[in-house]
Amino acid sequence: MKSLSQVAYDGILNLILSGKYRPGYPLKEDELASELGISRTPIREALARLEREGIILKSGRSYVVIPMTKDDVIQLYEVRIPLEAEAAKLAALRASPQEIEEIMRIIDSIKKARGVDDPLELASLNGRFHELVVASSHNKYLEEMLRNVRTRLKIVRVTLFTGSQRKEEEVREHEEIAMSIRDRKAEEAYNKMKEHEENVLKFVKETVLPLLFS
Repeated sequence: MKSLSQVAYDGILNLILSGKYRPGYPLKEDELASELGISRTPIREALARLEREGIILKSGRSYVVIPMTKDDVIQLYEVRIPLEAEAAKLAALRASPQEIEEIMRIIDSIKKARGVDDPLELASLNGRFHELVVASSHNKYLEEMLRNVRTRLKIVRVTLFTGSQRKEEEVREHEEIAMSIRDRKAEEAYNKMKEHEENVLKFVKETVLPLLFS
């Protein structure tokens, strides 16, 4: 059972990721407590945790979501490349048969979703694929670092653009990574994931950032 602090953390983070609280918008304890139906003490604990994670910043008597620049987004993708690649390599070595089966099921779902005009669903499935890969690496520190990077990228909604505008490439690249993991080809999984993340970064630089920071 989740603690009230964890419930408050999840609730506030969902509000941020949904776009209700955009970068620079104040987050006030009393308003959040009222909206989430939770007392102010767990709200305060959740806000302190989000501040430690670099998602929000103390500003006077409230907090704000930290704005991100083009360089911030690029640097997040740069650090994500080796982390995701290592996760794929370790998954190929450590994933259980059940975990591999789940990864392959997500690939099937992604392939079906590419024909539907639903960027949110596609972004969710793509995100779930990466979450399954890193979970299958069985490295809790790697999982924690990547969770933090992904959360920051979700705040500026980069993943919506990369998932919907790179449909065919995303499907092919994800399927190749999944097959390498399934076949226990660790180095190949590393290289396929590295190539995938480098392609995403290139697309973000050339196409997404000019839209987000015009």
